[in-house]
Amino acid sequence: MLYRLRPPARLTWCDVPGYPVYQVDDQPPPDWERLSWLPAGPRAFSNDLLRIAVRYGVRSGGGIVVDARHATDLGRADELRCDRIAAAEARTEARSGAGGQRVEVLGSEDREWDSTEEAARAAEADLAELLAVPVRIDLVAHWQRLGGRYPD
Repeated sequence: MLYRLRPPARLTWCDVPGYPVYQVDDQPPPDWERLSWLPAGPRAFSNDLLRIAVRYGVRSGGGIVVDARHATDLGRADELRCDRIAAAEARTEARSGAGGQRVEVLGSEDREWDSTEEAARAAEADLAELLAVPVRIDLVAHWQRLGGRYPD
């Protein structure tokens, strides 16, 4: 899957599995604009996604195209923590509705919390590693020529 970012803050996607998003020196670049781009749906444009795109993407006529695999950990830590909190709240609500009987599962909840936090920290570390790669100045310049604002 590919994402296409376009100024000022538009995001579309194209389901082209395994499509190489890099330039082979002896071949002309593909015409990215001719692919069937759709609204991105649940993924939203973000400054962090733009930061990833200017490190791993390629120019398109109207923006930057990046392989969606580079955005896997984007927001993942927050999702994990929010899901864990929602599950804890649901369990608390279910217990309070069970005739006032309190079931002791705190030990397993603590282990579950620790496991979730460990996974969230791993996702944060993976994202930090992605963002540690130097920005490609040519992609930032392309983005700005198209009217986009780069946050860094």
